[in-house]
Amino acid sequence: MNPSNQSILAVSKLFHPGIVASLSAIGVCSILAVLVQGQEALTNNAVQFSEDTIIEFEVTETNGFLQSTFGVINTKTGKKTPLFVETKPFDAWTGQPAVARQPGGQRIYDDYRGTVAGGSIVNGERQASPLIKFRFDANTPYVFYLDSVNSYTKKIRTQLVSTNLNNTRFSGNLEAGESGNPINWEDTGLITPVVVGNDRDYNDFKIIAGGFVLEPCPIRR
Repeated sequence: MNPSNQSILAVSKLFHPGIVASLSAIGVCSILAVLVQGQEALTNNAVQFSEDTIIEFEVTETNGFLQSTFGVINTKTGKKTPLFVETKPFDAWTGQPAVARQPGGQRIYDDYRGTVAGGSIVNGERQASPLIKFRFDANTPYVFYLDSVNSYTKKIRTQLVSTNLNNTRFSGNLEAGESGNPINWEDTGLITPVVVGNDRDYNDFKIIAGGFVLEPCPIRR
């Protein structure tokens, strides 16, 4: 991190679509002239900013046999915007049934890791990139979602939203440097704790929001 950068929330006076692409690393940038001060961490509550705000997201990895899409829902319009999409359930996917192990006689599926580098994940722009930016409109509530389908049948298994504490774990904050604000998903959609055959490990889709300081703001006029 550049030691001269003091805040992840940078000032800007005018949104300039042609310049947004220069937003670098993982970060946050306020589009209007006043610093965003109301929310420094994403949580299970709906996300809402008093200023138009761009946040950059990074996907680190996925785990499991479900094939999922992570994104944002504008709760005013209901519009769903995918941020990261699994093109296959895990890097080593061959179309064959998942291999199971049976420690102590219990049937438990191994986690299968998916990455951008391994060809399992693309961003919402269909690019093989672990990064994507999203603009949150001012005074508009948003929630995150994770839609998952069965790897074999492609039928919907779960449709989860981040306001349910059983689905998503948030930690850190938007100003936490390289560690950012992790968003970790459990794709089973179960309310109960660990049961036979379900791990509840919150590593099925792992995202980082925010992080690096953006100064000067790359969308400043």
